[in-house]
Amino acid sequence: MCKFEKRQLDPSQPWRMTRVVNIQPCTPHFSMDVPVYHTDTIEDMIARIKRADRRLKTKQVMLYRFVDPITGPRQMLAFDQPMLWNKRKLEAPGTIVYADDNSGLMFGGSYLGTTVCYTVT
Repeated sequence: MCKFEKRQLDPSQPWRMTRVVNIQPCTPHFSMDVPVYHTDTIEDMIARIKRADRRLKTKQVMLYRFVDPITGPRQMLAFDQPMLWNKRKLEAPGTIVYADDNSGLMFGGSYLGTTVCYTVT
């Protein structure tokens, strides 16, 4: 049933909580905190989001990053076009690593910050 490979995670391994925010208007899915381990992939984050919210079990979830991770989460969204300005889709291959200055996550050479967006289809 699970299409992702299962890996053993060491509980003593360091992890960081990352805020995951749904930016779609008029949906029942809100923001949540998801633990991210050092060798996680995008599929691992999506699997944790689906485990945290059972309504997402059969839905497709896509992750997006802010172009500017510092001011991106602070911007006011346009209600009719929430994806308009500041979001870029995170592609699947690659692993997530911690930034050197303990300020967030990095993926594929780009800085993600501490907040990631998601959409549900």
